[in-house]
Amino acid sequence: MIRLEEKPFELDGQRYTLRCNMAVLETVEDAHGDLESFMALSVTKASLYLLTAMLNEDASERGLDERWTPDQLKHKISYAMLRELDLVGMLFRSVTPPSSAASAAAAADNNNSPEESGN
Repeated sequence: MIRLEEKPFELDGQRYTLRCNMAVLETVEDAHGDLESFMALSVTKASLYLLTAMLNEDASERGLDERWTPDQLKHKISYAMLRELDLVGMLFRSVTPPSSAASAAAAADNNNSPEESGN
């Protein structure tokens, strides 16, 4: 099973789970035309937009009223925090198929699961 990469993040006392799902990608594409145009932004701007989309998606999923904008986040977080989160990396990993080695390892794990071994 493929699982979305998740990262915990706390902002203003609220705990969020950052993930780059299809809703986040759609938000980014709606705001910037397409993923190629979005990737033409600076890493800092792209990271701010991704963080905004991920925070708002998580808040929406949990029924929270809080919504963030990139301008609000600029005053709340540092450049070092953005770099540590590696949100652009999360985006790339979310749209890139797993390597064949990782797929083979996952398949091997599935073939050795206790449910399928007959024990």
